[in-house]
Amino acid sequence: MATFVRVLSVDLRKSLWNRWFLVALLASFFSLLLAITRDLGYLPTYMEMEYTEEPRWAELLITASQGSFAALALPALSALPAAGLALLEIQSGAARAAVFRTGYFRYAISKTMACLLSGVLVQAGALLLLMALFNGFRLSGLHGLIPLSAWAPALPPLLARILCGGLWAGAGSLIALLSMTASAASIGPLCLCYALIMVGTRFFPALPMMNPVNWLEAPAPGLLLALPLMAAALALVLIREVKAHV
Repeated sequence: MATFVRVLSVDLRKSLWNRWFLVALLASFFSLLLAITRDLGYLPTYMEMEYTEEPRWAELLITASQGSFAALALPALSALPAAGLALLEIQSGAARAAVFRTGYFRYAISKTMACLLSGVLVQAGALLLLMALFNGFRLSGLHGLIPLSAWAPALPPLLARILCGGLWAGAGSLIALLSMTASAASIGPLCLCYALIMVGTRFFPALPMMNPVNWLEAPAPGLLLALPLMAAALALVLIREVKAHV
């Protein structure tokens, strides 16, 4: 257990303490802002006029998380920090030493968890930055933080977006391993998302869950099931590829 924890901590550092995680975090944050740019322009004036009714913070957050550009950028940005790391280690030979110390199973589980967590944390971090920005507006106008209860209506779609971050990161790593192409780690999820949108919109309009944009509405049972299934598939493929190339 102690060995696995050490391996996981190393993989998490590789996934989270790199420039691509920061790039993905900031890009995700700005993609959220694009959907509410006009609303943000009105907020300072709204605060200064001291309306009796506060802005609907939860609605602003939901609008940002479900914006068109934010939804389309979600797959690539979630996969950017860590989806290609497993393949790069295999190709560089670094996986050989890691497997020798930890074994195939621990190596695969650690890499899988670090990859999925990187996607989750990119989206969670971007949403927290946006919430901090909203609190900044409220502090400047009403001299107080937004009550926690005001965020409650936004929790289901926010959780759905965070889970999608992990799912797309796993998908990127899986596509990269299957294609043995590092660039596919980020491009693959974007292409897959666009293809699913087209297929779901044109051929299966009666099945809303075929369209990844609809995944952002709430953490549906299918989405909750998809994440562990993706983790299992990624771990199995990673074990197979490591055995084949190490």
